[in-house]
Amino acid sequence: MFTCLLLLACEPEIPVARVLPPTPEAEQPPLQDGQPPPQAGQPPPPVQPPPPDEPTPSDPPPAEPPPPEPSGRSWYVSTKGSDGAKGTREAPLRTIGRAAALASPGEVIRVLPGVYPEELVLESRGSGVAPITLRGEGSPRPTLAPADRARSTVIRVRGRWTLDNLQIDVGGAPMFAVIFDSGASQSVLSGSELKSGTTSAGVLVDGARDITLLRNTIHHFNKPGDDSHGVVVVGPSRNITLRDNDIHHNSGDSIQCQAGSAPAEGVLIEGNTLHDEGENGVDIKQCHRVTVRDNVLFGFPNTAIRPSGSSAGEAVLIQQFARDILVQGNSISRAGRGVSVLGGDSPPENVSVMDNHLQEIRNIPEGNGQGIRIESARNARVEGNLVEGTASYGLMLAADGRVITGLVVRNNTVRSGSQRLLLRLGDAPFRPGLLMQENLYASDGILKADAVTDRLDGDLVRFLEDFPGDRLTLSSQEKLEVWQQVIGVDQGSGLLE
Repeated sequence: MFTCLLLLACEPEIPVARVLPPTPEAEQPPLQDGQPPPQAGQPPPPVQPPPPDEPTPSDPPPAEPPPPEPSGRSWYVSTKGSDGAKGTREAPLRTIGRAAALASPGEVIRVLPGVYPEELVLESRGSGVAPITLRGEGSPRPTLAPADRARSTVIRVRGRWTLDNLQIDVGGAPMFAVIFDSGASQSVLSGSELKSGTTSAGVLVDGARDITLLRNTIHHFNKPGDDSHGVVVVGPSRNITLRDNDIHHNSGDSIQCQAGSAPAEGVLIEGNTLHDEGENGVDIKQCHRVTVRDNVLFGFPNTAIRPSGSSAGEAVLIQQFARDILVQGNSISRAGRGVSVLGGDSPPENVSVMDNHLQEIRNIPEGNGQGIRIESARNARVEGNLVEGTASYGLMLAADGRVITGLVVRNNTVRSGSQRLLLRLGDAPFRPGLLMQENLYASDGILKADAVTDRLDGDLVRFLEDFPGDRLTLSSQEKLEVWQQVIGVDQGSGLLE
């Protein structure tokens, strides 16, 4: 008990994502005025609904500008100092903990090179105060390492602090490098290297607000046989920015966002390089207003870290009641799947997958290889993406036996992979109100429409010949026109030269 009162001894577990109650599935849309019902054995007529509401993933607030250089007193810390000293450059302190206890808002703690075996609790100095800055000085960066491996983290932030230019080497201990807990607000971790822990993440943001992770390298957090993510954001955290970080070689995901006592909300993941993880790049579950934009993601799963099979190795995975999600402008390669929207009975809502470039999507683990897969969703948009070099279908839409409402698919370019599989579209009852138009497909590629031949009668023998086993090979523009006539959607689409 005494150890727990020291604040860092009891290992906090990342909360298990709480499954929120599902909402009823939308009913099949009614026929429009004057639209005849389909005849038995005929393909259903195209439904031309009004455009569905735009998904509205409200952008998180713009990132705070870099904080001004602290103008208050500087406290110096050196491995050659003394905690009884004045904390000046000429008479530095010995420990960072002593400097943190003495520093006031607006002041800066300047840590000189060396190794500091400490665990820090960076407390609040009250609301509305200037941050205290903890900064590494000189080269190489100063290194923080655990003194007591039974503690849960090297640094715990409970107030407004800026951490800059540090190295945090957990040294194989079952500890986080940094925790921003529910008392942390307007804090920054920048320009630092964090590595080598064996608990469930490198950085845990647990109920904090207005936190920025900027230009950090976070790597080699490996929990034997289990997940250890680079960064985990747990609700009810709000307004979390991860920008220009390099996160790699962890046994779980680069970044995971999940609910705690409530969903996390307002997460911006922008301009990062996320790669070579044991599981996924970005995993979003039960989070609201998340933007994943202009990142480079590759190397999922990394089977040298974790045997294949614990995940599909998705670059971006959206699931479990996630809402208002934008995935835009990312470069994705060497993944088991590119972007997956899954949910089962808890479908994500208002998901936009736009203007991404996906290539070299692999069949690892076996049964994967899809570029963009929409399994379960309400109001999903797939627009303006370039998908090429996939081991399975470039686009796999509403083909998992679950109803997807408000699905919009347009202006995508899909080029062939090794199997020439471009698009798999689920049966009509699973995609009511689908709006699909102006896509471009590679000639000689294959389109598949589930169960389409079950609805064709003897007057459409030519279509049956064109759709052996529900698949059509795009050997000509005329074949694409057959696809459009039978499916009743995908108008204005064409073949690539």
